[in-house]
Amino acid sequence: MSNQFCRPYDHERDVNAVIRIWQEVGWIKDDERDIAALIDVLQIGNTDVATIKDTAECAAQWTSGTLRYQDETLALGAVLAVTTSHIARRLGFARQLTARSLAHQYAQGMEVSALGMFDQGFYDKLGYGTGTSENRIQFDPATLIVDRPFRSPTRLRLDHYHDLHQALSQRQMFHGSIVLEPAAVIQSVMRWTEKPFGLGYFDGPGQTLSHFIWGSTEGEHGPYEIYSYAYDGKDQLMELLALLKSLADQVSSFKMREPGEIQFQDLLRQPFRTGRQSRGGSHEQGFRAAAYWQLRILNLEACLAKTHCPGPGVKFNLTLTDPVAEILEGDTSWTGLAGDWCITIGEESSARVGTEAGLPGMKASINAFSRMWFGVRPASSLAVTDDLVAEPELLQAIDRVLRLPRPHFGWDF
Repeated sequence: MSNQFCRPYDHERDVNAVIRIWQEVGWIKDDERDIAALIDVLQIGNTDVATIKDTAECAAQWTSGTLRYQDETLALGAVLAVTTSHIARRLGFARQLTARSLAHQYAQGMEVSALGMFDQGFYDKLGYGTGTSENRIQFDPATLIVDRPFRSPTRLRLDHYHDLHQALSQRQMFHGSIVLEPAAVIQSVMRWTEKPFGLGYFDGPGQTLSHFIWGSTEGEHGPYEIYSYAYDGKDQLMELLALLKSLADQVSSFKMREPGEIQFQDLLRQPFRTGRQSRGGSHEQGFRAAAYWQLRILNLEACLAKTHCPGPGVKFNLTLTDPVAEILEGDTSWTGLAGDWCITIGEESSARVGTEAGLPGMKASINAFSRMWFGVRPASSLAVTDDLVAEPELLQAIDRVLRLPRPHFGWDF
């Protein structure tokens, strides 16, 4: 696609066209609340559009953030939305704009990129690898095994969005945790929440918001759905669960994403029995798992330099393929990570261009290598299901040294 059809988003020029795209694909309704929320969103981060007859028919938007890798922090480019109108399908606009956004992310110092996928397959063509499965749970708050006194929370409103963003940014972090920098990201989520409810505690320094839940209600008895929550440590988590339990006399079930660092089933009384008894109803109790986010490395040297694995290390030559090379060829200075690399994984890890004689070799796509490096699946598993090839001895050596907790973002976007 020629550069003349791609350009940065211009708010005055493009806002009505982008609103129309979002309405066409069913992402927003034709009402003032939804449109106002989208206008807020379009002020966030960086957006490019692809045009037909100088009218925007596809838009790709990303913003900056951070990602926790073990005890290190990486610069994250988070793709918030890629949207194509009905008359611009099958023209390659979405793929081209997303690839260009990756080049922009790299140019602005982002070390990794992530997004939420509409389905598996499309973003694989841009080097993204599928993340870990996330559990979505629905449970009866009366079955929570929480022994903690109840404290009355503060009711949260839309104008608390800065407080929610600060609490999310300062929550307890684990391997894979992300933070999106603009507070307006949270403002848009709150604006789009139908029948909203928010409850929290201002126990932070200077009476700032420390832990909270935010979501939507449904009728008198639910299910209520929790879209966002934050806490710092066990005590705050247990207090939020005690808060949910306090609503059990009215609310029959809650839906939420399972906190990645715990097994929520440990906190429920007779989960299989209640699951059987509620089967088929609107309050059916249970767990559903799916991998809905993807990630890829943008700066291989930076990511490996921040990788620290105890014990004997492993060194190998890597032939890496990257699908954005063909898409971006001649279009941007950065065209992906395809090529030959010498990789060291250990206490002090590194990646450098070239090869070293006498080392074992691996061939992999950036998709598969990103998944391995991030701890989504071990190398030996990816050699079965993904584009990663190496001798069994090398796979076993990498499995031994690259032992990571399962990554979880802890922030849906």
